[in-house]
Amino acid sequence: MASETYGIISLFPALLAIILTLVSRQALLSLFAGIWIGATILVGWNPVAGAARSLEFVVTNVTATFNVKLLLFTFLIGAMLGMIFLSGGMKSVADGIVKRVKTSRQAQLGTSVLGMLIFFDSYASTMISGSVMRPVTDRFDVSREKLAYILDSTTAPTASIAVVSTWLGFEVGLIQQQFNALGVQRNAFLVFIESIPFRFYSLFALVLVFTVVLSDWNFGPMEKAERRARNEGKVLRDDANPLMETQAGDIETPDHVDPRWWYFASPIVVLVAVTLFGLWFTGGGVAKTTQALAGAEGIFDSISALFGSYADALKEANTANAILWASFAGCATILTILVAHARIELDDVSDSIFEGFKMVMFPIAILSLAWSIGSVSEALGVGPYVVSVSKGIITAELLPAVVFLSAAVISFCIGTSWGTMGILFPVAVPLAHTIGTPLAMAIGAILTGSLFGDHCSPISDTTVLSSMFAASDHVDHVNTQIPYAVLAAGVATLAFLVSGYTGVSVGVVLTVGVGLLVGATYVLSEHVGATEQMNVAEAFE
Repeated sequence: MASETYGIISLFPALLAIILTLVSRQALLSLFAGIWIGATILVGWNPVAGAARSLEFVVTNVTATFNVKLLLFTFLIGAMLGMIFLSGGMKSVADGIVKRVKTSRQAQLGTSVLGMLIFFDSYASTMISGSVMRPVTDRFDVSREKLAYILDSTTAPTASIAVVSTWLGFEVGLIQQQFNALGVQRNAFLVFIESIPFRFYSLFALVLVFTVVLSDWNFGPMEKAERRARNEGKVLRDDANPLMETQAGDIETPDHVDPRWWYFASPIVVLVAVTLFGLWFTGGGVAKTTQALAGAEGIFDSISALFGSYADALKEANTANAILWASFAGCATILTILVAHARIELDDVSDSIFEGFKMVMFPIAILSLAWSIGSVSEALGVGPYVVSVSKGIITAELLPAVVFLSAAVISFCIGTSWGTMGILFPVAVPLAHTIGTPLAMAIGAILTGSLFGDHCSPISDTTVLSSMFAASDHVDHVNTQIPYAVLAAGVATLAFLVSGYTGVSVGVVLTVGVGLLVGATYVLSEHVGATEQMNVAEAFE
């Protein structure tokens, strides 16, 4: 049970899987090894019974309602991409962007901005931004590791703090649940807004992306990856195993087809539109909008009521259903285009769908095992153990930093930000309320700390999806992203300590934190060499 803990040994399965993944680069085998070890511990160290329990964990996670819908969503996205490849639409869009993008820096900046603009859902943002910009960044010799980093560090941080997103309902719901239990008479949504300036890690992660992109100050393994891409034209290292192929097998656009940009844009627009509609509809949007408009007077009041009712609907939206409907609608759209406009034979369309399925098979296997090892870690009591260790050193001033670090450790070990939030809210919020820590700061620490593992843990679904749609080697993405995530987390920890102990304005803390982050990035990077290589690459263009 998640309420029990096996002490420090509860950390072992996830850490083993992570270390094996990074060392052996065999993600599937490493993840299953972690699941098996954890299951063996749970059944009393019987390895045979542990193997059987491991399979139960996998089956349970794969058949969970939300997870099975996400897997089906991924299959449908694969089918849609396969058909888009067949239409030639993606190449047409990429060619159009390349005509306007003149430098590597512009390609990376465009990816960053697009990742933030699609703020309503991190999954959709990763898929769309990666699919659109990968051919462009390839054209300008941006490493796939860099692309995956940009995707991972713009999509989830933006969605987690956006006031209109698939994250909003879950986060506000957790806040309201604790307020009800504690008898706190405050509006949960307003406290959510108040917590945004304290999302230090999320905000610093975004700042770091733009700092790295605009300055080209790469460091750690990323510097080596970028040097390889620019000097040798290799966006992937030799012997890399990209999580998804950039071309779907044997799919080729028929000679009679004249690729149009809207072959790609149409299913993507439908995907976004149906996602937004699905979130509104499944959150009771019809009733909420009707009620809101009934009391509105005038055009401006009506517009305000519409936005307000949509935000209310998001709090109760069924994300899984919304993205599932959207992916199906996207498939239906491109299928109609292929048959009715491009006049492509159904046999070719069918083949492209199955090639698309093949593209996402490995990511689906990774996701399934990542969920399973997260469940194993929860069953071993990782959350309660980390919390129990933290409790002994907590004061009102120190609590935000301790909560942030606890969330970072838990999320890295179980690979899910939402799961980490669920573990910490019932413990940290009552504690903050009791000892006098500002609730907005404590809640911000939970929400932003939970994002750390979602960013850089190899068993996180967000990390997997970023590798997938960047077509990057998964282990390479993790290796290159961790130094950036650790830097942002380090500065965030200092920010929480300063905020907790000094009471300095959060605006001042953010300003100083950004300055420290930029300065640290400059010091860590090989500035002169990296800049020279950027100049050579752009001169070549």
